[in-house]
Amino acid sequence: MNWNPRGELNENAVNIAWAVQKVTEDAVLSTAYWAKKHTGEDKVALAGGVALNAKANMELHYSRTYNDIFIFPAANDAGGPIGAAAYVYEHILGGKMKNERLTHVYFGPEYSDDEVKNIVRKSKVKAEYVGNDMNPIADLIAKGEIVTFYQGRAELGPRALGHRSILADPTRKEYWRLVNDIKGREWWRPLAPSLLLEDASEYFRDPTKHEFMILMLRYKDEEVCKRVPVTCHVDSTARPQTVTGEEDKNWYNVIKAFKDLRGEGLVMNTSFNLAGEPLVETPQDAIRSFAVGGFDAMYLQGWLITKR
Repeated sequence: MNWNPRGELNENAVNIAWAVQKVTEDAVLSTAYWAKKHTGEDKVALAGGVALNAKANMELHYSRTYNDIFIFPAANDAGGPIGAAAYVYEHILGGKMKNERLTHVYFGPEYSDDEVKNIVRKSKVKAEYVGNDMNPIADLIAKGEIVTFYQGRAELGPRALGHRSILADPTRKEYWRLVNDIKGREWWRPLAPSLLLEDASEYFRDPTKHEFMILMLRYKDEEVCKRVPVTCHVDSTARPQTVTGEEDKNWYNVIKAFKDLRGEGLVMNTSFNLAGEPLVETPQDAIRSFAVGGFDAMYLQGWLITKR
């Protein structure tokens, strides 16, 4: 098929993608029904690469086959080491795994505030220390600036969840193409929302708490989609992250501050990286990507950095 993915959508490519997706959803639902019938369980945990298919997960959620669904955030092969570590812990070292639900995935390397401070000073960027005050960051987003957000340990899994993220105002329709253009991605790629958990029912039909952005939900209606068009897919769905202050105080507070300014408890959140690159990891990575990308400002673990 001769198709330039950066050009206009190709009808044949679109039809093939739809058909493959439909077969996948049917397979997921059929397997779920079979498992429920043979086990009688009302809760299910999903893993494996297909479990990253957020739309198939959405269809399972709305089918009400199970009362509770947990999707492991690093569901693909990258999650293999987690299972290996669990096996060694229980079967070789004699430990006992706690039967608790995973509520965050901030397990990456850690960089101290002093390390970040030294890197900021050496980089000669225009920086102001704001600490944990999220109001200046929310103010920039509300004014239409594209802001990168870096703090603490990186996320496990394929989604940026407030530690290696790019933020933008979801109400500005043209930002869908603008953010993808800044990142060097195809224009049609969807962008996701991060929102306050307490506001989930304001936006979505039958929402559930979901911290990992691998479950899509349907917006309540077209009017809600019109309010946040940057994060609304063509079928009125989104792949949201629900956020609470217990799991990440700064991430929660920046969304809350944005709501105070713009009236929407939801921001556009996509991964902090440029096309063809992995998520930024180190503070140096963040400063490098910020410098060469078309971003306006960056929150770097307490520091607010702007372009000169």
